[in-house]
Amino acid sequence: MTREMKIGRRGFLKSGAATLALAALAPSLILPAHAEEPVRGGTLKLGFSADPAGFDPARGPSGMSHVVIEQVYSTLMSLDPDAAPYPDLAEKYDQSADGLEYTFVLRKGVKFHDGSDLTAEDVKFTFDRLRAKDTGYSYGSQVETIKEVVVVDPHTVTFKLTETTGPFLVYMAFPGSSIVPKKLVEGGHDLNSKPVGSGPFKFVSYEPRSMVKFARNENFYEAGKPYVDALEFHLIADITALTNAVISGNINFSNEIPPKDWQTVTATPGLVGATLEGSRYYWLLMNNTVAPLDNPKVRQAIAHAIDRSAIVAGVFFGQAIPFKGGVIPEWSWGYADIDYFTPGANPEKAKALLAEAGHADGFATSLTMASSFPAMVAMAPIIQANLAAVGIKAEIKTMEIPRYWDEVWGPSKFDMTAMYWVSPLADPDDFVTNNYACGMAINVQKSCSKAMDEALAKAKSGASQDERKAAYAAQQKLSLEEMPIVPLVNSLILTAHTDKLKNYKPMRTGFLKTIKDAWLEP
Repeated sequence: MTREMKIGRRGFLKSGAATLALAALAPSLILPAHAEEPVRGGTLKLGFSADPAGFDPARGPSGMSHVVIEQVYSTLMSLDPDAAPYPDLAEKYDQSADGLEYTFVLRKGVKFHDGSDLTAEDVKFTFDRLRAKDTGYSYGSQVETIKEVVVVDPHTVTFKLTETTGPFLVYMAFPGSSIVPKKLVEGGHDLNSKPVGSGPFKFVSYEPRSMVKFARNENFYEAGKPYVDALEFHLIADITALTNAVISGNINFSNEIPPKDWQTVTATPGLVGATLEGSRYYWLLMNNTVAPLDNPKVRQAIAHAIDRSAIVAGVFFGQAIPFKGGVIPEWSWGYADIDYFTPGANPEKAKALLAEAGHADGFATSLTMASSFPAMVAMAPIIQANLAAVGIKAEIKTMEIPRYWDEVWGPSKFDMTAMYWVSPLADPDDFVTNNYACGMAINVQKSCSKAMDEALAKAKSGASQDERKAAYAAQQKLSLEEMPIVPLVNSLILTAHTDKLKNYKPMRTGFLKTIKDAWLEP
């Protein structure tokens, strides 16, 4: 990707994010846990390739906005490094037996950065604001099942839902769900330019295309944290320049290291690296309304024709994991462990499916890639060669962003193209609904199946995790039968930082909330 950043699912479509990849093939951390005593002080300098697009949780759609928002604000729940939710601003919660009510008990004594108290009224105001008509909130699907937010007392608030919502606690940890100060916002304060929250760091300044600065919140509700005095987010659009800044020591943290540079970066004295499988998955889209791609047998044939191992080796330098079935990764509790694809190409299977579909001699088609996304450009000739081996002649076309969004993606004017997710994807629903449900903005392949929509709804609303896991297994099996998109690979998150940074734990979402738990050795 020309730009590697963590963007929100809808936001990235507008912003033109890019890719990254990883280091060691193992989908686990290289870094061991550190048991040293925390040290306070120092400035952590982090590098990013994109500017934020606002700081108001209700209006900051991009992933880079969220990276800022999560440092300044707090949420009722948070996600641990493995994307499991836990109480944060809420010290505890209760769920009603029917799953339609959640009651949160807030920590006492929490203050916003302007010194005002954070109460249940602020929580209700935050979510009423997100749910308001014409709010423009990009993640409205996360709050659409909230029927009412009721203040029980100054530190207790109840959410009443219209239906059981499996990912509800994960939604409460999303940066867009950050609690904002009611009185300040009602008084006309613009959070989008000057955010005020209750998080570990106070916003100091933002200079476009240069830097975002933060200072430690001395009154943060986790006693003693954060440990570093300040954060500097250095905004370096050129990914090569960003990587060089890490190597030279001008910045001391980046999770946007290109796979091709990973070996060089991690071999640099004073730097350490960590690789983690997250949710940056790539998929091939086939226009489900264009013949012969409207035939599921043809789409299955294409899926079996592709050599995912070649993509991992040739595009990601070994720093990706090929999908062998559904798109929910193995680290998620929703993983189905389906062996549907072979890591390498299976041309005989593909040819047999093409013959069943009445295309034994193959056909001609096109593959349009966004030239701003290097990984997609790099995988195009591999896919083209794989398809040629089974008789499908695919012409490769490339197009710059934003022309690609306007002429290809937006109007679904393509035979085949490719796309990828960046974080955050945490709940299993995050991995599938946007790609497979009818009418979703991401579903530009124009697939629509009543059976799929029913499977997705059942999985999302399941009463227990076991029930939901079984439903996601059924949904992923169905996705391979209908094959509206072709899962390709899941690239790893590559993080490099100074070896003086201790106790930093990378998150599978790609977020950086755990920065508050890390410290810099003198």
